[in-house]
Amino acid sequence: MGQEQVDIRFRAAWDVFAQTCGHFWAPEPSYQAWFAHYLISQFGIDRVAREPLIHIKNFTESPLKSKVGGGEVRPDVVVTREPGIMMPHYANQLGKASDRSGLGLLKTLTVVSEFKIGASAQKGLKMSELIRDTDKLQLLLNEFEVQHPGVEPPRAYACVLDNHGRQKFDPNVLREYCGNETPGVVPLIVSTEARPLISADRLITR
Repeated sequence: MGQEQVDIRFRAAWDVFAQTCGHFWAPEPSYQAWFAHYLISQFGIDRVAREPLIHIKNFTESPLKSKVGGGEVRPDVVVTREPGIMMPHYANQLGKASDRSGLGLLKTLTVVSEFKIGASAQKGLKMSELIRDTDKLQLLLNEFEVQHPGVEPPRAYACVLDNHGRQKFDPNVLREYCGNETPGVVPLIVSTEARPLISADRLITR
């Protein structure tokens, strides 16, 4: 499957998810499960996985690596290039990643993505968290280019569902940041009018 077709299928899954689930109110892991369902419908269950662990301590030194910080990153949702999920923890005693770092995992992926839902946070979407997400994705793309020159990199998406019941989100800020600071990351932002309903007293009843 070519990257153009990957892009079409990923966007289709995201659009249907946003239209279907935007008015729900649930913790973020529930939204992640629902989104994974739509991705599986597009790519198959043996190509979709959540939060693979990638060790970044051995990544090429850069200002972006320092900015992201920490020793590892976990993209929210990934899609593999080929069927068959095999993503061992880089230090798992049962079966370690062959390169002992998880870097080799990048070459097996056709999509890396991060995911934020407005309704799952009390005060809505935080730009600082969204910027950190896009920075993590760009860091993976930068290291991929170093480790696998000449190989087509995975697609990277920063997925945002703006559905908070009270707070509105300005998508242009994130789009501008991606365009200027993380050019390899595509922001997929849906602002839906079908938001969870909140009563004046904020009490939720059935």
